[in-house]
Amino acid sequence: MDFMKLFKSLEELLYEIIVMLVFFPKTLWLTFRYPQRMMDYADTELGDVQSEQYNDTLSPPVFLMMCVAASYLAERSVPGTTDLSALPSFLQNPENLLAMRVLVFSLFPLMMSLRLLHGLKVPLDRDTLRAPFFAQCFIAAPTAMMFGFSQSIRHVATPHSGYVATLLLILTLGWYLRQQASWFHAKLDCSLARGWVIALSVSITTMFLFFVFAAFFVFAVM
Repeated sequence: MDFMKLFKSLEELLYEIIVMLVFFPKTLWLTFRYPQRMMDYADTELGDVQSEQYNDTLSPPVFLMMCVAASYLAERSVPGTTDLSALPSFLQNPENLLAMRVLVFSLFPLMMSLRLLHGLKVPLDRDTLRAPFFAQCFIAAPTAMMFGFSQSIRHVATPHSGYVATLLLILTLGWYLRQQASWFHAKLDCSLARGWVIALSVSITTMFLFFVFAAFFVFAVM
């Protein structure tokens, strides 16, 4: 009986892994094509029973992790990007570095979600935070992936690769901030200009907090 349960568990695990080959590109395409619609989709899916959530796409946090992993693998495959000696010792382990990247790109959905709840004057708890966080993961995922790709291109030994990488990074950040501005504009019922101000201020604040915490952590480890 225990063997059959283990077999069934392995069967489900294999199925879930292999179907990601289909649903990852589908979710990526839908997010690039309909970013605001996908953010609204995250809200509605959380209203379904758990077994029926995200049947036709990846779960937003899983999607974010896969995009970060894809960009990391692409970056490691380019010669000249594998030297980790300049990083703190705990980040010289590839697994730790990947986990840190996932954490970094999860901070932005968290901070954006907190700002939305504050603007709506909604009490903060695990349930109220879940819907905006999941919605934010949808657009943070391709942003993280394109950021990693831009760093990979920068190390390619071809003329003007640095310019191409910078252009890709600017376009990615512009796309991300535009989606944030539209999201705040719709959710807070404010002007689009106000949405841009909120998106920019939260992004800058998140980056500042990350560097402060990172510096403190590195100092504590050393």
